[in-house]
Amino acid sequence: MLSKRLSLSNLFLCKPFFDLLGVTKLVVNDCMEASQSNRILVFILTFTSYALYHASRKNLSGVKASMANDWLNNDTTHPHKPLFDSEVGAKNFLGSLDGLFMIFYAGFLFFWGWLGDRWNPKHVVVVGMIASAVTLVLFGSIPYWLNFYSIPYYIVIWCLFGVVQACGWPNEVTIMANWFPKSNRGAIMGAWASCQPVGNIFGALVIGFVIPWGYQWTYAVNSILIILGGIALHYCIEVRPKKLLSINTSHGVIDIENNEETIQNDSTIDSVEEINHEPITFWQALLLPNVLAYCLCNACVKMVNYAFFFWLPFYLTHAYGWSESEANQLAIWYDLGGVFGSIAGGIISDRLGHRSPIIMILLVSSLFSLFIYADIGSNRLLNVLMMTVLGVTISGPYNLIVGTISVDLGSQPALAGNEKAMSTVTGLIDGTGSAGSAIGQFFVPVIQNNFGWSWVFYSFIIMNFLSVLCLVKRFYIDSRIVVQNYRRRGTFSMRQRLLEDEPLLSSTAPIHQD
Repeated sequence: MLSKRLSLSNLFLCKPFFDLLGVTKLVVNDCMEASQSNRILVFILTFTSYALYHASRKNLSGVKASMANDWLNNDTTHPHKPLFDSEVGAKNFLGSLDGLFMIFYAGFLFFWGWLGDRWNPKHVVVVGMIASAVTLVLFGSIPYWLNFYSIPYYIVIWCLFGVVQACGWPNEVTIMANWFPKSNRGAIMGAWASCQPVGNIFGALVIGFVIPWGYQWTYAVNSILIILGGIALHYCIEVRPKKLLSINTSHGVIDIENNEETIQNDSTIDSVEEINHEPITFWQALLLPNVLAYCLCNACVKMVNYAFFFWLPFYLTHAYGWSESEANQLAIWYDLGGVFGSIAGGIISDRLGHRSPIIMILLVSSLFSLFIYADIGSNRLLNVLMMTVLGVTISGPYNLIVGTISVDLGSQPALAGNEKAMSTVTGLIDGTGSAGSAIGQFFVPVIQNNFGWSWVFYSFIIMNFLSVLCLVKRFYIDSRIVVQNYRRRGTFSMRQRLLEDEPLLSSTAPIHQD
């Protein structure tokens, strides 16, 4: 039997066709509503699941001061042999843990992204969530409960945590790309990518609420939450739209699947076969247009973003003497800025038709913001204001790069509709960024111990300047197109107004002959 593929939108508009088959408008509307409700569910559950990924990742950065005190045996309620002799040693070890996490996270982003294009990406995400819960408890709770403190043990478990955390991002992005169209992608993916700062905010709130009972319980609570999120994701969504409608009539069958319809009939019609693409390699992904530029840009900007992620609460506690709970609550403003920057940047880039101009504007603005924040002092209101601005100008563009732009690059025309490239491209971009971030996390405590916190922020300025340089060529090309389009629209509008004022100048004006 022959088949012909028709677009869902064209089929809905073809009312005579439905009348011919006896399909009522009500049934079609039900189908559309079901599809829309499924999309909403996918958005909410993938957003929530990756927010829980980030909340669990936030755990160590939110309790560093408490863990350092415990390792130094400064907690009289829990006596044991000190793991370190000095605070400097504890801080350097914490920085090393951050760096090791990012190294393993970066390396396995490539692998899990590659696997997601060859296996069910939802299964990869769920496995990562369950494994993250197990490693969290093994790292933060078990040593305290069993009074077992070992540097090699901490290193091994935290490296494993980096491995399983990498399951999430490339495969969640693939699921989102399967369900949502290209139209308004900047707004949709910009809003969705804000799951990262939202997860940070949620994680900070959990830590602030639970830490009075001990830092070990923050790990246990986050483990329970991420397990619940993994169960919900596994049972409530599909990787891509499945069959939404199947109607038997005397004239044929309509199967709406993956936003396409197969019309089966005994009549002779043309056949269009679906192309079965092969997954692309890392090298092929890297050679796609603009992928390398955004990989290098992300390597720089992610180093800065994750330095704030790992060290901001610790910095606020040690630089200004604020309590750990208060520091976590104030650090939320950085993530709130990231949410706003991600959503606003996506909407504006949709209007412009290009992403790089808004990315460039935000990153250049971050250079000045970092310089101001380096010596801003302990005024809480000024800290809140500048942390919000830094979130907009650093976390915002980072979210756009790993979210919206990754989907753009993973579905660009050069791929000829190959859907088995999305996870690989996303993993490549985020993995390269994580590699840069891993290197940076080793240097943060070293710079701070030798030169002070101000020089840490000056190093961030250098990294963001390098990220700007990576996009100069793309920014120049896109900006010229935006300006040309603006001038073209201006010329067209002027001509329209002229024709309205002088209708006889129009080539379509009626010609009257005597």
